[in-house]
Amino acid sequence: MARHRTDTAHRRRVSRGVVLSVAALVVVAVLVVVWVVLGRSLRDDSTAAAQTCVEGPETVSVVADADIAEPLGRIAAAYSATKPVVRDKCITVSVRPVDPKTTLDGLTGTWDTASMGAFPAAWVPASSVWSAQLLTARSSVVDGDPESLVTSPVVLAVAPQFARAAAGKLSWIEVPTLTRDDAALSRFGLSGWGPLRMALPVGPGTDASVLAAQAVATEVSRVGSAGLTVEDARSAQVTSTIAALRAEAPQSVDGSASRTLPTVVDGDPARARVHAVPITEQALYSATRRTGAPGVVELLPTGYTPSADFPVVDLTGPQVDAAAAESVTAFFRFARMPEQLSTLTRLGFRGAAAGATPTAAVTFPQIATPMPAGDAAALAEIARLVFG
Repeated sequence: MARHRTDTAHRRRVSRGVVLSVAALVVVAVLVVVWVVLGRSLRDDSTAAAQTCVEGPETVSVVADADIAEPLGRIAAAYSATKPVVRDKCITVSVRPVDPKTTLDGLTGTWDTASMGAFPAAWVPASSVWSAQLLTARSSVVDGDPESLVTSPVVLAVAPQFARAAAGKLSWIEVPTLTRDDAALSRFGLSGWGPLRMALPVGPGTDASVLAAQAVATEVSRVGSAGLTVEDARSAQVTSTIAALRAEAPQSVDGSASRTLPTVVDGDPARARVHAVPITEQALYSATRRTGAPGVVELLPTGYTPSADFPVVDLTGPQVDAAAAESVTAFFRFARMPEQLSTLTRLGFRGAAAGATPTAAVTFPQIATPMPAGDAAALAEIARLVFG
């Protein structure tokens, strides 16, 4: 009987331990489940809060050159349609065209929101002609180094007869001499054409004039791949050469490259008031793409080829908050994706996406020797010499 009671007591002690162990495991399991569910709930709440934009909506402003503003605005609409949320704010990116001189004056002086609109978080001018002037005058408003979005080489718009005769034979370094020699074009077999009458428009949207002058300055300075320095740009050789180009240039129509094009084919091209107009490839493509037999075509001078590089200038300062700064970075990352960038390249810009179809006027030739960028201060100096 005593032994029977001992065995029974032993079995009861073992049973109690097992029960306690199982209970402890159950408690731990319940705590784990609660922890996981609570963590997931907190994450879901956080995501839901972000998606409901607890900080409210914000419109991020981008100003751009007129040639690119409309298609870039379509890319901005596609980006905004993805409903981006940055720092708990629902972001809408807005792109509007603003004259580059107006933008430069506003960024280096006082930005008047009443007449100029919201202060931009980024600026996309047609070329570094403008970003160089901003960096030289007030670099404190620029966040980082501007990076090109797309490019467009500078070409000469000329009559087809001129293009056929001078293809591969006319170089940028020869341009100043050709404008002063009364029989200059006869060396290309164009007897009776006289000197090269090259317009140098300086109105809105004429970055090509400055870039053409920079190409000439780079060639006459013999700086090679190092690029033009501000000392080169201020040298007597460069300043006198650009002054001569301006003096010899026939008057352009309204200071516009595109509006001057018709004068190239006004009657007999040999006797036309204008033989050549510096213009971006994209602008010439836009002006001629619907013409079967264009009166003007591109001529690509040999030597270093200048290009409009459409730099993205990220701006900084008290008027650009953190959400806006992060948003423009995300937007231009989106814009550089091939399926978005093709919105621009199909219009004749060059970039890492499918390009436009060549035409009789613009064939989009390969650029063998791109012009070195040189110093920002040098380009700003060339702009001053050309624009006056």
